[in-house]
Amino acid sequence: MSAPATAVDVDVIIAAGPRRVLGRRRDGAVVLPRLRLTASWPPPSSQLPGAVAAETGLRVALLEPLDTTLFVAEPVDGEPTAGYGWHDATAFGAASVRHWLDRSAPAGRPAWYRPGWFAAATGWLDAVLAGRGARRTGPVSQIRHWTTSTVLRAPTGDGAVFLKAALPHLVAEPRVIAELARSWPRAVPQVLAHSAEHGWWLSADFGAQPPAGDGAAALRLLARIQAATVGRTGPLEAAGCPVLTLEDLADRVPALTRRAEVWDRAGTGPGGLTGVAMWLQDRCAELDDLDLPPTLTHGDLHPDNAADRPDGPLLFDWSFARIAHPLFDLAGWLHQVAEPEARRQVDAYLDGWRQLASAGELREAWRVAKPVAALVELVKFVDLMDRTGPGYAFDYLPMAAVWARRILDAVAGRDAQLTGWRDPRPARLG
Repeated sequence: MSAPATAVDVDVIIAAGPRRVLGRRRDGAVVLPRLRLTASWPPPSSQLPGAVAAETGLRVALLEPLDTTLFVAEPVDGEPTAGYGWHDATAFGAASVRHWLDRSAPAGRPAWYRPGWFAAATGWLDAVLAGRGARRTGPVSQIRHWTTSTVLRAPTGDGAVFLKAALPHLVAEPRVIAELARSWPRAVPQVLAHSAEHGWWLSADFGAQPPAGDGAAALRLLARIQAATVGRTGPLEAAGCPVLTLEDLADRVPALTRRAEVWDRAGTGPGGLTGVAMWLQDRCAELDDLDLPPTLTHGDLHPDNAADRPDGPLLFDWSFARIAHPLFDLAGWLHQVAEPEARRQVDAYLDGWRQLASAGELREAWRVAKPVAALVELVKFVDLMDRTGPGYAFDYLPMAAVWARRILDAVAGRDAQLTGWRDPRPARLG
């Protein structure tokens, strides 16, 4: 889920070794490449390598962002042009370079932020293709690169293939997809290979581009998959899909309300949150009493994780899949859907559950589930903050604050609609 596009200037530290950094002289100083991108944060990592190549003549592999406007990269191919050359890191006056030199690698740094990862992943990809009697027809490109996961694209004579790596707690995704493909082969990506050792997996081209234009169709598909999975979650759990119960969720609430960095950005300090905690726990209990059965949830459902195909929608990026209350997936999907389209899409989704409950019961279940679903999203982003550490909090804290604000709105009665969310106030970044 991304915010409206804005212009952002991103500096890039391209390091060929521990102290050789790409730069050029300007006004008597050595400066880094600076690229102006039109994007929200995280910046569109798919654009950044191409922008670097156009500016400097080098093809690079992105390593890690140091903050919202500074990336580190390593050279892959080419020679510097346009006045760029290699300089000792101490030649740069920029505080950003000194920060990079002095910075210790965060304990939660993902493997794909480390030098050499791109080459190793490309080697594995080439070996898999060779084993299938195929080969690349062009260079590997980075189409998604942030702290949660990375995705590479490689062209072949039979179409593009995609390599994905994710944080260790999310590596069950290819096994979950493979299990889903037994019954829904056209609804999920085709897994071509999987390395449990590295946490990498390879998929075939979807044959379509996100985002999904027909949101109602995507939600109907999800509801069909979920309804068919009720009482049959054992194989998914065996594939590594975790279980999230409403009791587990309620138990997380007290600790969450003590996260001052989240609630401060949401517009309130932690001192007044005792009532919020009790209210959320009551909503978890109320939702549990409605007795809608747990089933597979996508966990990160939004239009950019769905694609329209001639034979029906495809749902991808199942990294956060879990066995939980089915209505939780509506929260992320409706994140930026306005009325009355949200009403139409909710109706399409709930229609898939009519075999288990009446329309009125389902409407009531979503009324109760909506703030709890916001709580699930908040838990997800806080969990990512904890797993990756404060060095990468800028990737997650703004979205955590959005969901915390929506909880506050629900508690205060400022979000009475059953369908779309109120437009969120911009997350405070200072």
